[in-house]
Amino acid sequence: MITKVMRILTAVAIAVAMLSSCSSGNDLGMASEEAVAKVKELVKTHVPADAKVYRVEMNEDRGDRKLENVLSQVIVFYITPDNSDYVLTINKDGGDFKADEPSESKRQTYAYEPTAALDLNAIDAAKLQKWGEEGNNLLQAEEEGDQYELKSVENYTFYTLPVGLNDVERWNRDESYKADSQKQYAYFSLNYTKKGEKTEMNGRLLTTNYYTVPFRVNEAGQVEFE
Repeated sequence: MITKVMRILTAVAIAVAMLSSCSSGNDLGMASEEAVAKVKELVKTHVPADAKVYRVEMNEDRGDRKLENVLSQVIVFYITPDNSDYVLTINKDGGDFKADEPSESKRQTYAYEPTAALDLNAIDAAKLQKWGEEGNNLLQAEEEGDQYELKSVENYTFYTLPVGLNDVERWNRDESYKADSQKQYAYFSLNYTKKGEKTEMNGRLLTTNYYTVPFRVNEAGQVEFE
């Protein structure tokens, strides 16, 4: 039992070091202060000031730099005062992030006025690192959990529940529903490799098997398996 506890503590120490590591050059670590600051800057720069952002996704690289824990994509969902719904995708291109043209939904679904805007100021690097540590602790405590080594953060997603146009009346009369719509929610996923599994050559490409484990943050702020 003591040996297993020591293995878990060692894995946690490695996870802390990885999640809290500083960014270097043009690369931004998924849970770094620089990454969080960049996401806030991108939202402020590319989303209209009067829009309400209700969902933000931070995604790791999905190509050659998979498992390197590099922030490579930010996706922003927002509503404008005329109830138009948009999705904005911002990808890292070379050394900088470049925004595509926002994609507008073909039909109006959500109501601007009652929908709560996401509080980006509530997102900070220390919180992301803490979530990652707690999620890794959960996995390491599972049977054979110590066979998996944390490699990177797959994604972080933060959101509020936008109020549908057909639900405005309910929002006005149902205090419980209104309270839920004001809350901020989050989930994330961590990527692992399994000890003993070798990198394989597929044609001219080296392939590394990895396992993505999803987690959510409950209302008490505690991390749970999704």
